[in-house]
Amino acid sequence: MQLKKYFMNLLEPEILVFILVLLSVCIILTAIFRRRIPDFKSIYGSKFNSYLLGVMIVSSLIGFVGYNQLFADHIQLEFIFYQLSSLAVGSLHCYIYRTFFRKFGDEVKGLEYFFVLLMIGYSIIPFALIYTFFNGIQFVFLMSGQYVLFFLPTVLNETFNRAMAIPPQIYRTWHFPENYKNLPGVTDEEMKDLVVFTLLIDKDRNAKNYSAYKAKGPTRIDFGRLFYSFILDYNEKNSESEIKVEGENGFYDWVFFLRPKWYESTKYVDADLPLYMNGIEENSVVICARAQHMIVEENLNDNDNIPDFEYKEREYDELK
Repeated sequence: MQLKKYFMNLLEPEILVFILVLLSVCIILTAIFRRRIPDFKSIYGSKFNSYLLGVMIVSSLIGFVGYNQLFADHIQLEFIFYQLSSLAVGSLHCYIYRTFFRKFGDEVKGLEYFFVLLMIGYSIIPFALIYTFFNGIQFVFLMSGQYVLFFLPTVLNETFNRAMAIPPQIYRTWHFPENYKNLPGVTDEEMKDLVVFTLLIDKDRNAKNYSAYKAKGPTRIDFGRLFYSFILDYNEKNSESEIKVEGENGFYDWVFFLRPKWYESTKYVDADLPLYMNGIEENSVVICARAQHMIVEENLNDNDNIPDFEYKEREYDELK
């Protein structure tokens, strides 16, 4: 009688319609999938069929294992078990796609998502049948939601790969003026709307840590002008511990950033714009770094005259 009850569960119209519709969709998608891959039958046909059979067997086993006294009257624990199982199998699937199938040649855009959705569809069929057989139809659709986690490893892996493929940001460098000692400094008339902020500067190219300096300037003066005025004033007062602005190849190129808070991205500071347009406010911290001399002057052309610089934050010493 108990066995008859189990088989009667499979005759519920809802589960029959669900399985038939899902199976039909999977067959159609499989046909489309096969056509999208060049030479699928000769190269991947047997592998695909074997893997599909294996996926359905594993899904069946998960359904059988989930039906035990440990989860009796504990629907939440049972659902968590199914979710963890799907996450583990999904992680294995992500690995197999890259090793066993070699990404199917990686010639079709979006193929990995197509493939994982196809495997999810085929996995749900045996799982839904076995779960309904033992437990009835009441929670079968809820339990089938576990397969969202089957999809998760593929999404995370793809997201990580795309993030790593983003090229580093290229910033425009600012060349320290060679005649900075003769350039006009900040006049008394300009010293209004003042803000006090911190400059993090390494004294020379070999410094391991930034040195921190307090600076004060008007918000409407260009940052580059304020920077070379600060360097001139500091070096005149500290001749034994100057901030180096010139190397073997001439005056350094510089790049500037606002030091971000933990939840913000690094913001580039344009030396040709005034402080307020760069977002420099009271107690802001500006990182001043020398850029590498990556392009020799005589090799520059009209479209390749800006060295690139990749920002890496370092520790800094106490305020000067």
